[in-house]
Order: sequence, then structure tokens, then C-alpha cells
Amino acid sequence: MKKGTKIGLGVFGVLFTALSLSSCTKSFCTPTDTARIMYAFEPGVTRYLPGGSASDVIEFQDPNTSQVVYTIKGIQLEYATYSQGVFTFTESRPQYGYKAVQLTYLNDIVNTCRQNGYITIEGTSLPYLKALDEVVLKNICLEAKYYSGQTAIVRDFSDMTTEAGQRAYADFQRDIAKYSYKKFVDGDGDTDLCTAYYRHDKEVRKMPGIEVDICPSNDFISVYCNKVSAYASQYRTCLTTKEDKYGTYGLDASEVIINSKSWGFAWSKGFFEGLLVYPIGWLIDQIVGGFRGTGVSAGAAAFLGIVFITLIIRSLMLLATFKSTKNNAKMTELQPEIQKIQNKYPNSNSSQVEKQRMAEEMQRLYKKNKINPLSSLLIMVIQFPVFICVWGALSGASAITNGTVLGLRMDLGIKDVLFNANNWTGVGNYAAVTAFFLFLLMAGAQTVSMLLPQWMQKAKAKKVAKLGKNPAQNSQNKQMKIFTYVMLALIIFMGFSLVSAMGIYWFIGALFSIVQTLITQLVMDKKARK
Repeated sequence: MKKGTKIGLGVFGVLFTALSLSSCTKSFCTPTDTARIMYAFEPGVTRYLPGGSASDVIEFQDPNTSQVVYTIKGIQLEYATYSQGVFTFTESRPQYGYKAVQLTYLNDIVNTCRQNGYITIEGTSLPYLKALDEVVLKNICLEAKYYSGQTAIVRDFSDMTTEAGQRAYADFQRDIAKYSYKKFVDGDGDTDLCTAYYRHDKEVRKMPGIEVDICPSNDFISVYCNKVSAYASQYRTCLTTKEDKYGTYGLDASEVIINSKSWGFAWSKGFFEGLLVYPIGWLIDQIVGGFRGTGVSAGAAAFLGIVFITLIIRSLMLLATFKSTKNNAKMTELQPEIQKIQNKYPNSNSSQVEKQRMAEEMQRLYKKNKINPLSSLLIMVIQFPVFICVWGALSGASAITNGTVLGLRMDLGIKDVLFNANNWTGVGNYAAVTAFFLFLLMAGAQTVSMLLPQWMQKAKAKKVAKLGKNPAQNSQNKQMKIFTYVMLALIIFMGFSLVSAMGIYWFIGALFSIVQTLITQLVMDKKARK
């Protein structure tokens, strides 16, 4: 087999293994998690604000008993406007987390349908959209009442100057955040992320004042559901052991409630998820939560959590592969003797006799020094699955989605940040600059980490006077260099494509490897001098 073919097959094998293992790290998002994220992208054309009087009341009845079970007092409804093919919220209410903004995702859906010639929602369909929001709000409130265990719920925020009014509005917002999944699904048992939406549509069509000509076509509803689902499916940061609000999603970059996940749930997702991904995610939760408890910002807690998780994992890896690491250090120490043996057989590339004799001498040298030359494979066998599982945990951890580090969110891909023009503009916007320097630091540290052992071996080999050229060894060294550089290029490319959290993990991990290599070599040199 040709040398180039061997190298190509080796690289292909590494890529195939990476893809196979990465496919095992499945998303921890449940249907309700995804539906809440969908709601953040497309909450409808209605905002629910305080500011109304005590007479501004909305009531919802239990469909089984016809009794009022959820009452909202003091609510003010704000509707989006429609002009020249664009839906927009024109009011800015920063005190409530709202800003004047175009309904980007709804507008995208409308434009897509218009381009495909479907009957779409236009400005005349606002009554339909408002009615749909009313039906969705009713289902959210009834779900909140059902899980509250109360006979009836009253949210009275007609007087926002009082603590009771402010608390009532906060509770109402919490109800919407927690049960917003009702717009799309009824619960985690739903596999179709639009089962509830189709039911809401049928209810709206039966409401008084809703004419057929303002209702969307089935084609529109299908595109709507597929698009909103696609927006949400880009996110997989649903691995958490504590139900809380995480991330920044949708129109108002709002946080979304993510359900807590159990270890049993992780095992149901797959072997690697249960064995490593969930425990790593649990550890991230504990570390980040611990730092948040000290009063540091969410971004700083996420950064420190990633640093500590890297050090913990790399330390455990060092213990698991200590013997193999020690063997590799011995191999470096024996380079002068290895070089002497190789120089004795300059024709081992073409002579089978010389090749056999050189192999026998090398085997005796390894046996004398208690070295297994294949031990380095053990490191790769252990490290690679662990890396993939760390990748799955960091790309899925909810705890690192809150806050930023120098403007950079840990759950965003370095490539995505750099290629977004908005991240390079604006006063105080450091996201792209931070991502750029993170990539440089990660790439530089990885380069030194991977090439340092070779540099040290080369330095030791120079101390040995060469008796002649050894084509076999030169060929082998060349292949090793090519393989190392290809692997380095792949790692840097993956680091460029993965989330920023993985960039930090790789950077800290590379520094750990550099220090480990230097310390190990110092210890071996000291023993050799003795």
C-alpha cells in the first residue's frame, strides 16, 4: 500500500470515528424545552403588559366546570402593527424586557410563503393572529392553574406601585415562560412540535368574527411550523440538573425555562450520555452554581466553570494514562539509543534482513527499559471518547448560556461570531474581537502542545552522531510529521467550528499538556543524570 494511501486511510479513520462518536452525544432538549424556545422566536402579535386599571380583566373558565379558574386584572394588551409586508412592535418597554422590534421570524415565514405562492397572513389577518394569541394565552393560563394545585388563580397587577402588584406581574410572566410550550405541544410526550398549534387554529376558525378569508392556508401553517421548529432546533443547550431560566433566545433575546434532567433520562438518550456526558454536565452545574453563589457575574462563573472542569478532567485523564505517559517520556529519553540502532541499519528500508535485525534490537531495548511502544494508543483510546463527551456536555450545558465574557457568549460558535458583521460594530461590542483572540490562543497552544514532544525528541536525537542515512526511519518520520500536521489542522478547524466553551477547554487543556510534558521531561532528565 502506498504511503499516501496509508495516511489518507488514517485520517479518514479518525474523522469517521469522530463523526460516529459525536453522533452519540444527542441533544438533551425535550419537546417542552424546544417548544418554549419556539415561543421565544414566535410569541405572536400580542404583548401582555401592566398599566391597565382594575376593570381591565381577562378571565378563563375551566372547560369542564365552566367556572372561572384564572383571572388577570390590570392587563394592557399591545398589538403588533402591519405595514408594507412587515409586522412590528412599535412600543419600547425596557422596564418589562420589551423593545421596539420587527417580528423578524414571522416576517421571514410570511415572505417565504409569498415567494412560494401560498395564501399567506397579511395585515388584514391581524384579527386571526390576535385571536390565536388569545387561545394560546387561555391554554397557558389553564395549564398554570392545573399544575398549581389551587382552586383558582388571580394575578392582580393593576397597581404596580405596590410590592403585591409587582409580584403578581412577575408571577404572570413566570406562568407564560413556564407554560408557553402549550402554543406548540401539550407536553414531553408529543413528538410533533405543532400538534397543539393545529388544534388552536381549528378553535380560532370557529370564533365569532373570524372570516375564512383572513385565515391562513394549510400550506402556510405547515411552513410556519417547520420554520419555527428549525429556528429552535439550532439550540441544544438543555442539559441542566436545575430547572431555571437560561440562554438568550428569539426577538427580545429572552431567557427560556429549561426542564431539569435526571441521570436516568441521560441513560435513555444513549450509553455515552449516561456514562460521561451527564456526569460532566452535572459537574459543570455544580461548579458554575458555586461561583454564582460567591457573587461573580454569570459570564465569569461560566468561564471559571469551564476552566475548572478542564483541569479536573485533564487531571483524571493524567491518572488514568499515567503509565502510558511515563512510557512516552521514556521513549523521548531513549531517543539517542534509538537513533544509534537506526543508524546501524541504513538499508532497513530495502533489506528484509536489516529490517528484522533492527526490529529485534529495538524490541530488546524496549524490554530492557520496560516500555510498551503501543502504550500511546491507550491514551488515544481513552482521550478520544472523553473529548467527544466533553464536547457533548459543553455544547449542551445550560449553565454556561447566561452572561458573557468580554462580550462573548460561551454557547456561540467561534465561527458564527466572527462571520456575523454585527459583532464587529457598535460601541462596547467586543464579541468578535474576543472570539478572534480566543481562536489564536487556542490554535497557538494546540500547536505547541502537539509539536513539543517531537521538538524534544529531535533535540535529543541531534546529540547522536549519524553513521549514515536511514531511508526507512526518514520515511517513517516524514509520515509521522504529515499525520501530526493533518491532525493539528483538523483540531484547529474543529476548534474554529465549535462553541466558544470548547475553544476555552482546548486552550486550557493544551496549556495543561505543555506543563505536563515539561515537568515529565525534567523528572526523566533528573533520573537519567543520577
